Amino acid sequence: MTTSAATRDDLVAMATFPLTRPGENTVPIRMQTEHLAAVESNLDQRGVPAEVVEKYFLGLHRCDELPLELWIGMITDAYNLATATATAPSYVAALAIEWAASDPLERWVSAAPDGPGPLRDTISEYLGGHNPFPDGLRVDVQGRDDADSWVPGTIVERTAVDEWTVEFDDGEQVWRDHQELRPHSPEAS
Repeated sequence: MTTSAATRDDLVAMATFPLTRPGENTVPIRMQTEHLAAVESNLDQRGVPAEVVEKYFLGLHRCDELPLELWIGMITDAYNLATATATAPSYVAALAIEWAASDPLERWVSAAPDGPGPLRDTISEYLGGHNPFPDGLRVDVQGRDDADSWVPGTIVERTAVDEWTVEFDDGEQVWRDHQELRPHSPEAS
């Protein structure tokens, strides 16, 4: 998975105050809360949607006093996942990024000396073992009339690793790959 990741130092620099008390190596809850606010503000300024930030940062709001290295590691991972999924080129790419960050084998592959592979490889690996669009799911389909439009439809079946048969509401059926599909949103109609 290829993304430009923030480093631990980047996340420490977002704190506008010391994260630990003098002579201690733990981050108190109050300082965690203030640090989270600064990091979430940074993500908001970068245009990361609030629901993406909430998905990765909600659990961090309930932490007890933590060792500094653990806190910085947790917040760095959450920050990088939030920015990577928010900038993913498709719904499936965002799922693949999240999967690669949590799957032990994919984490091991990404930690190899030559670094993580291209995002398209991560997506292919993800699609090999996952079906993000099961039969009967309502989806939005890109490009029926033009490349910028999204039209509601229903998944009929998965026909290949990266291909689904979709039926529009008027009965027309088409084949689409993951880049042309996303979960249905009433606002898109």
